[in-house]
Amino acid sequence: MSKKKNRPHGHYCKICGEYKANEKFSGNGHAAHICKACSRLSAAEKAAAIDINRLMNLPMRRLSDSEKEWLESKMHDKRPEVADTAREIYNVCFPYAERNAMKKQLIINTLSFEVHTEVYDGYGDMEMADRHFTIDRKSRVLTMTDFHTDSGEQSVTLEGGQMTKLLRYIVYTLEIFMWEQDYVLVPDQDDFLIDLLPEYRFEIEDLEEDTEDTINEPEGSPTWRVQVEYSNHTEQDTSGYTDYLPERPEELYFSLLEYFELED
Repeated sequence: MSKKKNRPHGHYCKICGEYKANEKFSGNGHAAHICKACSRLSAAEKAAAIDINRLMNLPMRRLSDSEKEWLESKMHDKRPEVADTAREIYNVCFPYAERNAMKKQLIINTLSFEVHTEVYDGYGDMEMADRHFTIDRKSRVLTMTDFHTDSGEQSVTLEGGQMTKLLRYIVYTLEIFMWEQDYVLVPDQDDFLIDLLPEYRFEIEDLEEDTEDTINEPEGSPTWRVQVEYSNHTEQDTSGYTDYLPERPEELYFSLLEYFELED
């Protein structure tokens, strides 16, 4: 025998989205799927509640074109509570939408990238990376200064298509504009405390002192630093203090180094 599906008890209210006992509905309200409490709301309040209820019950799967179009329209709704809820749901359904939108607006004019740490080369061997790269989109010149050798400054001039491809790779694939958030910032202290079980929590005062010492005043010089000026006049200055290069800064390092290995 097939098992019966468990169905919620009571009657469904399309305004608040809850299942309530039958006595919570009037005769007309039962037919209209509106409980007594929600029936007292104004027409505007009912409409907003219905939209919010629908937003909160959007399926957690790839949305259809019509569902996405409706969600995007609610993000610009004149009712703040509806628009705010729609934006929150949109960020959950499309977590990379904000990044993808930013990519289309960012064009690198100049870039400075310096590395002062050990890295693994393509053969798995450790080598010292003590280099400084600069890129200038206007002149199409890529330079490298190697502080670990006596080679001094080297430069290559890229063709227009090469420079465009390189800069798009840095923004679109490596997402350099997000490096501070991805590799430098630490979780919010309050959120960190919430995740800890009570028996493992430190005194808040001691934790604040420790985080101020380790975050606001990092010891030593940065192991890598990137400075970018974009065509929309925004600037980026991001530094890392870890003993290794994170994944995407490392990809950038070897990508730029390859231009000079080809020259050699």
